[in-house]
Amino acid sequence: MTSDCQEQQAETGFHRKALAFNNETLSYIARGAPLDHLLDRIARGFSQAYPGRSLGIFLFDAAQRRLRIGAAPGMLPDHLRQIEALDVREPDTPQFWQRFQDSAVEHCVEILEMLPLRSFAGEVAGILVVCGQSGAPADPRYDEMPYRQTVGAAVSMAMLSIERSMAPAHIRPPIESAGPGDERMALAIEGSGTGIWDRNAVTGEIYYSRGWKAILGYEDWELSNHIEDAYKRVHPEDLPYVKETIQRHFAAQSDTYVVEHRILCRDNSYKWICSRGKVVARDAQGNALRMIGTTTDITELKQLTEKLRKSGQLLADLTNEIPGMAFQYRIPPGKAGYFTYVSEGVREIYGLTPEQLLADAAMVEAILHPEDLPVYQSSLRAIAGGAGHWRLEYRVMPPGAGQGVRWLRGHAKPRWLADGSMLWHGFISDVSESKAIELELQEFALTDFLTQVPNRRYFMKRLEEEHGRIQRSSDGRAALLMCDLDHFKAVNDTYGHAVGDQVLKNFADVLKAQLRKSDTVGRFGGEEFAVILADADAQVAAVFAERLQRSFAAQPLVADGQTILVTLSIGIAIILPDCECPETALRQSDEALYRAKESGRNRFEIAPAQERN
Repeated sequence: MTSDCQEQQAETGFHRKALAFNNETLSYIARGAPLDHLLDRIARGFSQAYPGRSLGIFLFDAAQRRLRIGAAPGMLPDHLRQIEALDVREPDTPQFWQRFQDSAVEHCVEILEMLPLRSFAGEVAGILVVCGQSGAPADPRYDEMPYRQTVGAAVSMAMLSIERSMAPAHIRPPIESAGPGDERMALAIEGSGTGIWDRNAVTGEIYYSRGWKAILGYEDWELSNHIEDAYKRVHPEDLPYVKETIQRHFAAQSDTYVVEHRILCRDNSYKWICSRGKVVARDAQGNALRMIGTTTDITELKQLTEKLRKSGQLLADLTNEIPGMAFQYRIPPGKAGYFTYVSEGVREIYGLTPEQLLADAAMVEAILHPEDLPVYQSSLRAIAGGAGHWRLEYRVMPPGAGQGVRWLRGHAKPRWLADGSMLWHGFISDVSESKAIELELQEFALTDFLTQVPNRRYFMKRLEEEHGRIQRSSDGRAALLMCDLDHFKAVNDTYGHAVGDQVLKNFADVLKAQLRKSDTVGRFGGEEFAVILADADAQVAAVFAERLQRSFAAQPLVADGQTILVTLSIGIAIILPDCECPETALRQSDEALYRAKESGRNRFEIAPAQERN
């Protein structure tokens, strides 16, 4: 066996192990595993793949201005205590990174990479660092794509784990005794391009997630749930192997079910997929009852493995086939940088030709989203100053009709040349779809499931922002209204909770119809809702309260032919520049609501020191 074949087999084995590890970790995230368990798994998995380096994940507590250890199995206790003692205003700044690196030097640790972990709202939730021993010899493996993919996967899975832990309790699946619908909540896995399946081993029925069906090109309703139909899609040459492997697992002869095979797509083409699963329920005799697993499209990996066996020229051509843009960027000493190589993917990424970007690197800035231009320019200054890596997510607006806004993710690593120039090798990919998933997850985390209005978490954030805006203005003001449905318990007791839920949704619809774009509504819980009326005084708030009460009375819920009459009490507080804090306004509106209830309900009251209706 030649050395080239050995290297190719080793690389294929590495990809398989990495894919298996990532799939299993994503499954743990979807099923609600504890955050510390997930982060420790991610950190240790990285070190197993690259023993010469260790991974540290730190969570940022903005209120305490401290970093909290998420997982750092390769770092010394004294070093970790020093990190936790740092006063951190903003972790994503060159100043903080320098302090962090100085701390590492004291403990003979070299910080090779430091990457921010950003929430879906764009806030820094933590940092991920890659460490090595000071003075360790250079290893060419760290310049190769598998290493960059491993780091990128660790960042993505760490952020998914953190966001999952921040989600409201009612949308997080239980850790124990997972029910039939729990895996269907795994939106994070869906966003990663991984499909989920859930098989009833007794009836032969198998549930496929929407993401699983999308891998084969099917819509959500287009596939049956019968296992025999599933076997018909397996390539005939692979079917005996697939059946044998699953029967061995059913017979408890293997810990997990893992297969790679070809599968028939909707367009009659075949894809390579990797499926991993595990029996999660057996009867008293040990017979399999239920099996859950994930499926990933590995067609590109298979194709890449085949292409790597060909000539070096084919490998060069491959950069023009992979979705995304490969590039070289050179920065001579004291001069502006320029591109020395750009793959054909630039047409899809930037809407430009390779020739255009090779002639003028500044053309990128002309199509950047205005809000992202400063951070892009800052990143270029950082790499010109000798930064150890370049990693950035930003938006562009490519030229041409119908292009719209795209989210891009760029990665690059430098190499110093003999003349003092810095040569960057990098890749830029289109992550618009995953960003869309992030926005959906963010909305899911900040929206009340029943009424589809913002939840308390989102409302309090908006209240803090509005309070800050008012304090920065000498004549700023806003009205805070606390609304409560009168005798709502009686509705539940008389008509049942299902009708009560409909009453809440009906009121939410009536309330939203009365709001301006500048106003904010939120459900505080139960039958209590809160409203911020921007730039409103007591008179405007009173008119709004009266209109809302009339509209709600005029649009009662009709359920099963019965009209459910419910009245509304409202407490109003006016937020002025001298208001100490948002909690003060909340307390005032609550007290006004209490007086409205005590005074007979179906009315509104304005907090003291304001004009009373």
